[in-house]
Amino acid sequence: MLINRSRVGVMLKKEGVEKAEAAVTSLLIHLGEDLSRPGVTNTPKRFVKAMEELTRGLREPAPEVVFFPLEYEADPGPVVIENIRAVSLCEHHLLPIVLNISVAYQPGDAVPGLSKVIRLVKWAAARPIMQERFTEWLADLLMDKLKAKAVKVKVCGVHMCSFIRGVKDEHHTMITEARRGDLDVRLDCKRPLACR
Repeated sequence: MLINRSRVGVMLKKEGVEKAEAAVTSLLIHLGEDLSRPGVTNTPKRFVKAMEELTRGLREPAPEVVFFPLEYEADPGPVVIENIRAVSLCEHHLLPIVLNISVAYQPGDAVPGLSKVIRLVKWAAARPIMQERFTEWLADLLMDKLKAKAVKVKVCGVHMCSFIRGVKDEHHTMITEARRGDLDVRLDCKRPLACR
């Protein structure tokens, strides 16, 4: 299970940001970069800000989910939201994983607002992950936060760690699925970096 590392709601302190920027400066020097070049003068600051944005799910609380009452007595059918775009980081290399996430859920007594579901999925993805573990955790999270009777999640990811380094395969898509409860819905998710 993915753990939030007990940092929910903790904002980065100035001293921590300065240490992070100094570490990036050291890394650039190690890599042979000339830090006097105008193009890289503010790179450590920009890199730290980018990493903060890509990992905001570690520090920010989960978005609140607003529910609307069902105004009819029959059980509603499943709700499907396909192709939610998100970006995570590979927990092994800290390189981006471009994700397309599709979810289906069987509502309980009320239905959550569409935008809240999308925000919750994007928040969940904003952290270093291992896709297999993330998919299972996301299914549990949605089951809990959406107060759903059943949930199905399909995650399609293009991992930059195997796209630009190592095996260097730009054609791969990793697909993982998780299900909680009885929900027989086919989910589609397009390749995250597919050209249209």
